[in-house]
Amino acid sequence: MKKVLLAMLMLTAGMASAQWHHHGGHCCYRGGYGGGWIGPALIGGVIGYELSRPPVYTQPPVIVEQQPIILQSQPVIQQPPLGYHWQEMIDPQTNMRKIVLVPN
Repeated sequence: MKKVLLAMLMLTAGMASAQWHHHGGHCCYRGGYGGGWIGPALIGGVIGYELSRPPVYTQPPVIVEQQPIILQSQPVIQQPPLGYHWQEMIDPQTNMRKIVLVPN
């Protein structure tokens, strides 16, 4: 946006200064008071003001996610049937410890 504005203003300023030598060297403005420098000075001031302004940066929002709370209940261990016993093993798929019933 700024580049387009700058290009248009430079083009306008170039055309204003190119018209100075028409009409026998007199100012082409209807007033004839010698104010042909006001337009380019205003355009230059606007361009200088836009270039001197620091860019505005907005910081992205910080998103904090809380870890989910996982509650695990302790299993109620009872007497195993005859020929079996309880054993704690690690499940390879879930990587969790489980108490399983294993034959003797």
